Amino acid sequence: MISASAPFRPLPLLPEARAERSPGPRLQKLRRAAQEAREAFVREGPVAAVATCDLITFPYPTLFAFSGAALSPAPYVMMTNRMQVVQFAEAGTGQRRTLLFNPTDYERGHAAPFYRALRERYGAFLSDKVMSTRHGTVQGYLEQLGLTPSDVDYLAFDHLHIQDLRGWLGGDGAPPVFPRARLLVQRAEWTMVKHLHPMQHVWFVPGGADIPDERVVLLDGDTWLGQGAALLSTPGHTQGNMSLAVATANEVFVVSENGVSTESYTPLLSRIPGVRRFAEQMGWEVVLNGNTREDSLEQYASMVVEKLFAGPSAHDASFVNFHPSSLLTAHLLAPGLGPTVVLPAPNTGGLHPTPALRRAA
Repeated sequence: MISASAPFRPLPLLPEARAERSPGPRLQKLRRAAQEAREAFVREGPVAAVATCDLITFPYPTLFAFSGAALSPAPYVMMTNRMQVVQFAEAGTGQRRTLLFNPTDYERGHAAPFYRALRERYGAFLSDKVMSTRHGTVQGYLEQLGLTPSDVDYLAFDHLHIQDLRGWLGGDGAPPVFPRARLLVQRAEWTMVKHLHPMQHVWFVPGGADIPDERVVLLDGDTWLGQGAALLSTPGHTQGNMSLAVATANEVFVVSENGVSTESYTPLLSRIPGVRRFAEQMGWEVVLNGNTREDSLEQYASMVVEKLFAGPSAHDASFVNFHPSSLLTAHLLAPGLGPTVVLPAPNTGGLHPTPALRRAA
């Protein structure tokens, strides 16, 4: 394993705010730090290119999606897992690097105990043909974008629930799909997935993190990847949860699964039955995606950081420019549980293949 160093560097101010031990004062310090860090981030200039790719729509317990706030007889909401392909100019060298954020190998992800049990309960036909929709594969989207697996420098996930990394990075005896790529992961997440608590096991693919050490780059906190691209440390949903932050020419957007829709960050604007009343009653400004509750106070603070770092959407300034890695999706099986608004998927610039010399290397 490799600890991150140059060309990566930390974002300013946020680590100092997180050092505050008391949750209330820490939240207030994080509010100020997030706004100042955003200003510094934007000054560096926009990212080279981003493409958003829908992978699979799948069921997720309604109880978890809005922390129990949503009122519906439907046991599941539907969410669409998405991948971002990001190209940015590396600090110092100026070389264009390619990051895949949340390139879920969803076929292998079925082995996570929660979803394995769901498939056993409903059977393969209902699970694959009715309750889920496959939109495309990671490899298929890369081909459509004019890229090859050898063009990819980095893989990263907001967290490692239901991820099996072995197909992408090796470790199960077969050649890895991505021959050059390395995994960017928070040290806290990597330590956790190697030593799971019994209450965490249900969301993780057994052996899914058993990849060669040299394919792993450990991050310690907020990390500036290059011009217009950063990974924010946003713990709470899991211990090493992180969020993708991208600056375009017009706005900043943030991606994670701390919330299942942009209205998770503005619940008073939600038209989903129960969500607004819950937020008013509890006095919450954000509503958590709460399937694990490893540290709800931390997750709440992380969502506030995401909210302030992203800022308002250029499409609808009433809503935060937050784009869930797994997006709440309207579906006949989930009446009343469609999103109040769906922001246009973040896409900008033109993606380019890596030069042949680097591919050969």
